[in-house]
Amino acid sequence: MKRHFQFAKSKKDGSECIHSPQPSGKRIIRLKNRSIAVLFILFSICLDPLYASENLKLSSPNSEISLEVTLLEKIYYTVFFKDDRVLEASPMSLSIGDKALGATPKLLKSVIKGVDQSFNTIWGSRREIKDQYNQLTLDFEGGFSVEFRAYNSGVAYRFVTRLNEEQVVVNNEEVSFRFNFGVDTWLMEEKSYEANYGKTRLDVQEMTNFNNTRNKIYLPIVVQSTPNVKVLITEAGLYDYPSLFLDRGNDYENFLNGTFEKYALTTSIGGFSNYAELPVQQADYIAVTNGTREYPWRLLVISDDDRTFADCDLVYQLSKPNVLTDTDWIKPGKVAWDWWHDYAVEGQPFKGGVNTETYLYHIDFASKYGLEYILIDWLWTDKYDLTLFNPDVDLRKITKYASSKNVSVIVWCPGHTLHRQLDKALDLFAGYGIAGVKADFFGREDQTGIRMYEDIAQATAKRKMLIDFHGAAKPTGLSRTYPNVINYEAVAGNEWNKLNTDKVTVNHKVMLPFTRGFQGPMDYTPGGMRNLQSGHTLRMTMPEVHGTRSNEMALFVIYNEPLKMLCDAPSVYEREPEITRFISKIPTTWDDTRILQAEFGTYIVSARKTGNNWYVAAITGDQPKTVKLDFCFLSPGKYKAKILKDGPNAARIGTDYVWDFIEISETSMLEIPMVSGGGFVIFIEKM
Repeated sequence: MKRHFQFAKSKKDGSECIHSPQPSGKRIIRLKNRSIAVLFILFSICLDPLYASENLKLSSPNSEISLEVTLLEKIYYTVFFKDDRVLEASPMSLSIGDKALGATPKLLKSVIKGVDQSFNTIWGSRREIKDQYNQLTLDFEGGFSVEFRAYNSGVAYRFVTRLNEEQVVVNNEEVSFRFNFGVDTWLMEEKSYEANYGKTRLDVQEMTNFNNTRNKIYLPIVVQSTPNVKVLITEAGLYDYPSLFLDRGNDYENFLNGTFEKYALTTSIGGFSNYAELPVQQADYIAVTNGTREYPWRLLVISDDDRTFADCDLVYQLSKPNVLTDTDWIKPGKVAWDWWHDYAVEGQPFKGGVNTETYLYHIDFASKYGLEYILIDWLWTDKYDLTLFNPDVDLRKITKYASSKNVSVIVWCPGHTLHRQLDKALDLFAGYGIAGVKADFFGREDQTGIRMYEDIAQATAKRKMLIDFHGAAKPTGLSRTYPNVINYEAVAGNEWNKLNTDKVTVNHKVMLPFTRGFQGPMDYTPGGMRNLQSGHTLRMTMPEVHGTRSNEMALFVIYNEPLKMLCDAPSVYEREPEITRFISKIPTTWDDTRILQAEFGTYIVSARKTGNNWYVAAITGDQPKTVKLDFCFLSPGKYKAKILKDGPNAARIGTDYVWDFIEISETSMLEIPMVSGGGFVIFIEKM
C-alpha cells in the first residue's frame, strides 16, 4: 500500500527516517537500528548524491504561515500554519518535450526577498490593496525556476522557464495537494461551476461514488485540513494555458492531483442549442507555448478565521497588472435585464418580448431609477453571424433613445461566434454605440479556450467596451489585467431558479461568499421579488427565489458584482418603489470592505464603504441567527441608519420585511435577528 511521506530528522540518534501519518496516528520508523541506519545512509549517498535532501524554508510576513521545500527525486513542498502541518509533502514538476523540469532537480541558486507595497484598483472591494509577501526563488539547472510566495493569508508557487526553444510543447504539469487522513472537504457536487457545494470526507472510504473520469473537481475547493484550519485550493494568473482541475485519485491516500483539458486539434459546433464550439480531436499534450514564460500560480489560502475566505485579494494580487493606459471609460453599474423575468410587461400597450418596444420600456425604467445600463439578451441576433439582426429589434433606435436618457446598452452573443467575428462584430457594435458585450456558452477550458477570453478582453478594451463572460470559466485574474472584464458567471446564480427548484437554496447563497466569491466578480443576478420560504415551483415567467426579501436584497452588498443585474420585471419593481430606490442606489464598487462576522457556509456580515457612508449587510442559511453589531469601525461622529430587515412574519412569508430608522455612532451596539433564510441591509449615512 502506498503512503505519502513527510521528510524529517526525527530520531534522537540522528538517523534519517521517513514517516507517514497513518489512520491510527502511529508513526512507522523504517530504520530502527542506529548502526544499520548509518551504514545504509552512507551507502546510499555514495551511490546517489541526490539522496541527501536540501531543505529551504519561507515564512509569511506575520510568521503564521510557512512552507518547507525539499529537493529529492522531485521538488516537494510542505505547508504549516502556526506550526501545524496543513499540507503534506506534495510534489511538482513540468513535462516539456523530452524535459522533465523538477525531476532530479539541481539547484543553482536560491534567493529570498520581502515585498511590501500597495496599488490602486480600478474597481472592486477596495480602492487600495496592500501587497505584502515574502518570496523564495529557486533557480535550477535546465533553464527553469520555481517561485514560492508566502502571504499572511496563504501560499502560492509557479514555474518560470527560460528555455532556448522559442516554442515548446507542454506534455503535462504535475500538481498535487496531499492531506492527512480524516479531513473533510467542500466540493462542487456536479461537473460544473454552476453547482452546489457539498461537504464530504476526503478519505477514499467516504468517497465511494467518486469517479475521476466522470467527476473531475472544479475549483475552488475548501479542505478542513485540521480541526481549526481550512485550506482553499485554486489557481491565479492563468494566461494562455489550460485551466486546472483536480482528481481525487482512486488509491488509499488523500491525494488531490491536477488534471487539464488536452490541447484541441479540431473542434465542432455543439452544446446547448449549438451555442458553443467544442473540442473533437485532442492531442496528447496540454499546451503549445513560449519557451520563456511564467506559468499560472497554484494557490492555497490558509486560515483559522472564516472571514479570510470571504474577503481575500490573492487572486487579484497574483495576476498581471493592468495593461490599459486609459480606464476612465470603465463604468461599473447596475443593469435592467430582460431574460430572467421572461420579458414580462404589464400595463403597457404592447406585447413584451425580443422587440424594440420592450427595450425602450426597460430604458425608461433604468433612467427613472438611475441604472446605468440595459441588457439586450439572446435572440436579438443570429447565433452564427452577429451582423445579422432580428428585424424586430431596431438597434440604432434603441441605442439612440438610451443615450438621450443617459443609459448605455449591453448586448448578448455566443462567445465562440464573437471570437470568430471579433473585429467585424465589435466594429459594427461600436458603430451603434454599444457599451459592452455579454459573451456566453464557452464550454471549454483547454489552452485555446482560455486564450479566447484574453483575445476578447483585448479586443473589447481596444473599442472601450465592457465584457461580461457568462457560461464561462472561473475568473483567475484577467479582470486586473483588463479591467473592462467586468463580470464572470461560473456560478449557480438566480437564472437556475427558472431551471431547478433545489439548486439556489439559502444554504447555497450563503456558501458563495466563502467559495466562488473568492475567485473574483460573479454574474449572480440578484433582485428576485417573489421570495419564498417554502413551496418553490418552476416558473419561466417571473420566477420565484428562496429566502426572504431582505436576504435577497442583501446580495446587492455582499456579492462582488461590479456589473449587477436587477433580474426582475420593471412593473414588479414599480409596485414597490421604496425598495427599488434603495437597491438602485447601492454601489457596485467600493472604497473599502470588512467582514465583521462570518461562519463558513452558515452566515456572514459584510460592511462596505463608499465615501463617508457604509452599507452593512448580512445573510444566513437555513438556521436563524441574531447578529450583535458593534459599529466601532465607523469614524467618530453621528450617523443616520436606514435598516431593511426581516419582518415579524418572514419565517413563513418570505416577502415580509420592515424598515427601521435610527441614529447611531461609533460606540453604538445593535442586535438584529434573522429568520431562517433571512438577512438585513443597513445604509449608514454620516449626519
